[in-house]
Amino acid sequence: MRIDPPVNVDIRWVYENEHFMVIDKPADLPVHSSGSYLWHTLETFLKRRRPGNTIHLVSRLDRETSGLVLVAKDAKTAAVLGKRKKRKLYHVLVEGIFPAGRWCAVGEIHRTNEPPVYSMRRLYHAQLLPECPKVLSPDRGAATWFEAIAPGPWPNTTLLNAELVTGRTHQIRASLATLGYPVIGDKIYHTDPERFLRFREDTLTEDDKRALRLPNQALRAVELAFDDYCFKTVRPTWTAADATWEPNATTLMLL
Repeated sequence: MRIDPPVNVDIRWVYENEHFMVIDKPADLPVHSSGSYLWHTLETFLKRRRPGNTIHLVSRLDRETSGLVLVAKDAKTAAVLGKRKKRKLYHVLVEGIFPAGRWCAVGEIHRTNEPPVYSMRRLYHAQLLPECPKVLSPDRGAATWFEAIAPGPWPNTTLLNAELVTGRTHQIRASLATLGYPVIGDKIYHTDPERFLRFREDTLTEDDKRALRLPNQALRAVELAFDDYCFKTVRPTWTAADATWEPNATTLMLL
């Protein structure tokens, strides 16, 4: 019998009506089946909690990214919501002192196709501009607004707002790492991508954990707006007290 790895099931309801739900997903929970995770997913959890509905993930987040996920309860609503223009705002905690003001990080996102993590992306021809260009490369062009909003909980760290203009894979994380402000807790884009290999093998050292600071990447979808709706996260901002690596995940039981 297959047993999925344990996951965090601190799933919080933000809003629900007869057509859709907005869920605040914790870090360390995949939204759908992938890799080692077949049953321990947000999608499976919602299907069990709402057995009378079909579940359609209108928006998605990486397993380690927390925050707001839009979920439709039927195929028709999913099709309608999928076409709606949405505004998504993220909070992200980074190493370094990010420059004051609101800046658009612009460039082209490409896979590096290099060891040790071949799936890593980089923002090539990266620039920080006060305005977002009206024309971007149609293939790999990427643009993200960043704004420092507070000092981080550790010296030489910054809490940012991040707002996507385009939607490339790993766009926020890869852009910040390229610019020299890696996301705290990010095993791939922090200062040593070899840590990602050790993380997969469950061999992270105490030095690795101190360097990463947090057990999951400090990236959270904190605001989701469309039509006349505007939803906000119900989770507090990260503090130094979150820097614990003690096992606290709960296995999603499917019995």
